[in-house]
Amino acid sequence: MASAGPMDGKEASRRTAIGRSLLALVAFALLVAVAVGALAFGARDNRPQALARGAASPSPVPHTRVGINLYAVDSWFRQQIFANMILQGEWFNSQGNGWTSFPADQLDAQGWVRFLKPGQTAFRLLVLPAAPFRPVAVKCSYQGHGLLDAGGVAEKRDSAAQSFLLDLKPTGADDEKAWIELVRTDPQDPIRNIDCRLADRPTDERFSPEFLSFVRHFKVIRFLDWQHINDNAAVRWTDRTTPRSGSQAGAGGVSIEDMVDLGNLTGTDPWFLMPYRADPAYVRSFARLVHERLDPHRTAYVELGNEVWNSVFDVSRQAQAEGLARGLGGGDPMRAQMLRYAQKVGETMRIWTEVFADRPRQLVRVAASQNAWPDLASIILEEGGAARWIDALATAPYFGFDLDGYGVRDLDRIFAQVPAAMEEALQKAETHRALAARHGKRYLTYEAGQHFVTEDMKLAYALQRDPRMGAYYADYLARWKARIGGDLVLFSSTAPIGSYGGWGLREYAGQPEEEAPKLRAVRQFLADRR
Repeated sequence: MASAGPMDGKEASRRTAIGRSLLALVAFALLVAVAVGALAFGARDNRPQALARGAASPSPVPHTRVGINLYAVDSWFRQQIFANMILQGEWFNSQGNGWTSFPADQLDAQGWVRFLKPGQTAFRLLVLPAAPFRPVAVKCSYQGHGLLDAGGVAEKRDSAAQSFLLDLKPTGADDEKAWIELVRTDPQDPIRNIDCRLADRPTDERFSPEFLSFVRHFKVIRFLDWQHINDNAAVRWTDRTTPRSGSQAGAGGVSIEDMVDLGNLTGTDPWFLMPYRADPAYVRSFARLVHERLDPHRTAYVELGNEVWNSVFDVSRQAQAEGLARGLGGGDPMRAQMLRYAQKVGETMRIWTEVFADRPRQLVRVAASQNAWPDLASIILEEGGAARWIDALATAPYFGFDLDGYGVRDLDRIFAQVPAAMEEALQKAETHRALAARHGKRYLTYEAGQHFVTEDMKLAYALQRDPRMGAYYADYLARWKARIGGDLVLFSSTAPIGSYGGWGLREYAGQPEEEAPKLRAVRQFLADRR
């Protein structure tokens, strides 16, 4: 077992924050006892023509396309995304109790350290490469003058002018880490533009080949976690992350250029989320950049915020306050919240519609709602008028239930209840599909899959790794194909099992399929579709 190193305290706090965010996904099971009356539909769609109210259930079932939500960009999730192994981390300060966040006033506009204080050093984690775990050589190069060292499972050797080699010796242990340490930097010519990549990889390679290979299996890639949308942060176009930024893991998320390029390189359709607090100028600039950079044969999906209906997220409270302040919903807080969301959807999608006026078929404008509560979608589409400005209604038909009171000895009892939970989720999805069709819209998912969360880690590992989980994924996919069809965007790509859930199709990059039952089921489904 490798030493955990000096990062433990900071890592624990960051994991806790991530856990709180992901636990919000449990909100599909929250039952809200508010009666919502039938609403009159008065808006007509401009693309495509809306179907008459009361039209028959949609038929035939469209072709199923499987997509994926890409998990968070971070250095301790065992998924190398970028060829440059430092881009998935940020600087940490050696001063204080353990590693602490590096002072922002000591960083330049691109996130490089401008100067160090006496006795201070700066640490930067390297993401570890995909399995199989074996010793590899990493070449680090940089500009400027100073001194860099290394630690954890990385050992520095063969230094030259503004470059050196690392011997990286990962074993796959849960707590192992590798890092570089900025020991000294010249304030007049500070070390910057650091690039650490596997020594045998080209210097102009942006993404890890293993990551590209994984993504190519899917048709749609949603960037919820890459964009940090659940933070509901204020955004300014001039402050956004760019490909030149020293980190792609900061508060600004991954650069738009990288997200677009990933779609172009893998032949997948990118799904972007507009920050709820973005102003029209930001939205228009975002849309123009996507329009200019995205392969014109690819389709861009766009959504406003994430789960604005979900009371766990700050954005829901903002939307509700705004709705009530505007006198929406007749004083009903939830109704006001959804009507405000519908207003914002219209404002956002109008801009994207204008930007993509020359290729409207390559744009899918999405409104999202709660799978367990179809009345919310009626408010959004009908009274809220969002139907005029969208092409698709999306929900997250997860299957699962509360695991409180269950232990690892209860696996048989848990799996025995999965079919009923799955059927309930799919029936609600069918209800939404019919509602969408009534307005001439597509139905798709923004997230989907299993939804089991427990703090009992023995149970969590046993449940997620059990072959029956793969069998139920196969059943879920088969039922979806037969009854609903369209875009099924799963949550999520690669992530460790934790107390916040076991969301990944696999736990780490390069994990053998025989150890990842969900991934194996999905790939078998995709293979059978060829």
